[in-house]
Amino acid sequence: MHADDLLSMRVLDRLNHEYWPWYLIYLPVFPAALWHALRSGHWAFFTNVNPSIDLGGFFGERKSEIYALLPSGSYPTTVLIRPGMVSHVIRTRMYEAGLELPLIAKPDVGERGEGVVRVNTDAELEALCRKLDRPTLLQAFVPWTAEYGLMFVKDPLTGRTSLLSITGKAFLTVTGDGVARVRDLLARNWRGATQIERLLREQPALLGRIPAPNEEVLVEPVGNHCRGTRFLNAGHLATPELEGALDKVLGATEGIHYGRLDVRAESEVALRRGEFVILELNGVTSEPGHIYDPQASIFSCWSELLRHVRHIPAISRVLVAQGHRPASLRTIRERYRQHFVEAGR
Repeated sequence: MHADDLLSMRVLDRLNHEYWPWYLIYLPVFPAALWHALRSGHWAFFTNVNPSIDLGGFFGERKSEIYALLPSGSYPTTVLIRPGMVSHVIRTRMYEAGLELPLIAKPDVGERGEGVVRVNTDAELEALCRKLDRPTLLQAFVPWTAEYGLMFVKDPLTGRTSLLSITGKAFLTVTGDGVARVRDLLARNWRGATQIERLLREQPALLGRIPAPNEEVLVEPVGNHCRGTRFLNAGHLATPELEGALDKVLGATEGIHYGRLDVRAESEVALRRGEFVILELNGVTSEPGHIYDPQASIFSCWSELLRHVRHIPAISRVLVAQGHRPASLRTIRERYRQHFVEAGR
């Protein structure tokens, strides 16, 4: 690829709203949120929509506490470990839970894929144990590559769950030519180039590989946008069976009304049948990831955001009437200080 072609590609990529600053993405949401705050008399009206999740899932929630709300068997085997635990204790907990390598390790408190790593070998597990500096979840790796984000809303009066949107995820991959290293192949597009610095720290051996011609290499197995995954509108996969499965799972939970399930399925067909495994449940600040579809315009992005968040004030009003008051600004300021300032995030 010529340098001029690469420059043109990077310019076009940057013009797409997919990589715009968050405050431009959420531009139309701010006045709507202000209006609802003034109308309700609660500046943080959105923090009560999921009473069973700390601050409704605004920030700082513990994943381990959210998993405890979900039906048994709906998510992969998960073990919570803490700093100070020695290796043999961690391995004993894994053995008792039936957890084996490979696995996914992720902070109990964390956002946007920060700190998420795949652990493949005993040596990597030992290194993780030595460097453990915060509560961490060890979770069975789900080998299926069909991953989706399912935005939902559950009516607090009827308890019925509705599927709002589906985001498909295309993991960061490269296709070999028999000559270039994985690092060089990544550098040929903006999405891949933005990940090179991080991957040099995490997977230096992989970046030095020279894939065979037409060999497809999965570079990043974690489906986060900030880690190079493409988010795509997969609304065409919605079926009554899928919505019914969603309703069954969330109908078995208490105090969760708005958010996103990140799931994996064996295939598109399996998802349409309502067969999936939950990777995570995210609360009130969940994004409908398909707004970042490279084929979407900024106007469709704004329209979709407003279509989703319009449910939040209505849920909040019903729950206030049921005795679930939103958090105060003082509480949020204190929690913000603890989560971001003191923790150095």
